[in-house]
Amino acid sequence: MKWYDNAIIYQIYPKSFQDSNDDGIGDLPGIIQRLDYIKQLGVNTIWLNPIFVSPQVDNGYDVSNYFAIDPSLGTIDDFEKLMTEAHSRNLHVILDLPINHTSDQHPWFTDAINNKNSIFKDYYIWDKQVDGHEPNNWGSFFGGSVWSKVHPDSEYYYFHLFDKKMPDLNWKNVEVQKSMADIAKFWIEKGVDGFRLDAFIHMAKANLKQMALDDSEKYPVDDTFFANLPEVKKYLGGFVSQIKEENSDIFLLGEAASANVYQAAEYTQPDENGCDMVVSSDNFGEVYDDKNFGDIPKFFRPRQISLDRFKNTFVKWESVLANTSFPALTWGNHDISRFVDRLKLPTDDIKLKKSLAMMMFLQRGIPIIYYGEEIGQHGLKYENLSDFDDQRAVDLIKNLRSKKVPDKQILELLNDQDEMTARGPFQWDNSEYVGFSHAKPWNWAEHSHENVYQELPDTDSLLNFYQRLLRLKSNDCFTLGDYRLLATDKKMFVFERTTNDKYGLVIINFSDEEKDYQLPVKMSLRTALSNQKIKIVNGQVHLDAWGCCALVNDGGID
Repeated sequence: MKWYDNAIIYQIYPKSFQDSNDDGIGDLPGIIQRLDYIKQLGVNTIWLNPIFVSPQVDNGYDVSNYFAIDPSLGTIDDFEKLMTEAHSRNLHVILDLPINHTSDQHPWFTDAINNKNSIFKDYYIWDKQVDGHEPNNWGSFFGGSVWSKVHPDSEYYYFHLFDKKMPDLNWKNVEVQKSMADIAKFWIEKGVDGFRLDAFIHMAKANLKQMALDDSEKYPVDDTFFANLPEVKKYLGGFVSQIKEENSDIFLLGEAASANVYQAAEYTQPDENGCDMVVSSDNFGEVYDDKNFGDIPKFFRPRQISLDRFKNTFVKWESVLANTSFPALTWGNHDISRFVDRLKLPTDDIKLKKSLAMMMFLQRGIPIIYYGEEIGQHGLKYENLSDFDDQRAVDLIKNLRSKKVPDKQILELLNDQDEMTARGPFQWDNSEYVGFSHAKPWNWAEHSHENVYQELPDTDSLLNFYQRLLRLKSNDCFTLGDYRLLATDKKMFVFERTTNDKYGLVIINFSDEEKDYQLPVKMSLRTALSNQKIKIVNGQVHLDAWGCCALVNDGGID
């Protein structure tokens, strides 16, 4: 076993967690101030979104210096203090490491474009124009072409899957592989316990002369050409082997946004140099409600939870990964809006939020909790369409306006679905700037009123439920135990977790009606956690609407 087999991860967006110097931007000293809260929540691992020097074109994912802390977030001394304070509380720390691309202000790239004999030329991907236009018609995730000219009068283009100020690295170059491993080793020496490998599935690209055949757009986004290609495993393996030589206990969480469960299994084979776990958007248990949303790109479409889809998805992931790795158990992250806004939940009842947390986190896998989720924090609500400046949102606004969709309707859609709404300041209290800062936060708009100050003393609050839930999750039965989903009523979600000497049964009533459930076992069970008062009569459990409970055998779990 490794330490991360028992990991419970808390994701922090550093710019939005706690501001210590009242400049409106969260920072590392602010995180240090809140470590006791994080520990009290019941997590044991912190994942920090990028903290390296960056022009902030993509909120830190465009790195210009991997060996220093961005001045807006603190100093290297602050980071070392954070590591010391976190480790003293038995908290592990993993860093977000963008490895597919750099900033165009990174010294490698600036030298490559300004020095014709640069040794860094082959660190990036280049090609000549074809008949006066780009080498191919591939579309960027951020809109437009994946190609930009080095200079307006140049015949050469550089490749960027994301913003044009974020050129992709050329992982065919062994010097790139070594350089990125050296970056990881530097931070390992500083004490970090792991890395989230951002966009690693894009390290390999297909033949740059191939054209996307979708003629509905000028630059179609088709990840056939730049996601999950076979060479990814080769590049990943070389990178990981160098890191593991430095420290074999380093945890590597791969971000595999479009990977299916079989690709996830390939990336996490325990006898190969790969990731220890991957997180993929395919395992959220969501369905897209396409009705009346034909003109809206998939990313922005309102979603609904389908219990059948949720069951099928997790059974599939559990079955395929059972002898390989842990599934990632998560409702949200910085790349999507907050799940209480994104998913069209049937009710705002706190019982449902508690049931969703139990349904997700007590399954087999490693929980990842996005900051603020534990208090039920909603996303920001912007007042104007001009407040949305990310390229995807700008393109959506332009497209929907051309189809005469009212601005009010577009604004409502973006406030529910755009990722920037999920990056608002953490709500500590009910003061003017929610305890995050005494200055106006960098990302600020109308907000909901959930906060730690109100919820901490309330024994029935969502925050207190999360604390009890994560304590329960830390027991072997719910961490390492076998998993079996039971056949039930379509509105019920029931699964067992078992070890040699412990038994756990989780029962969720995912409906607005009361339901009874006949226990499948004849043993003495007690309620370890529930969102209602539980009585077991003649082997039958009665659940209120949106009720949930976790039952355990008396000889087992504390």
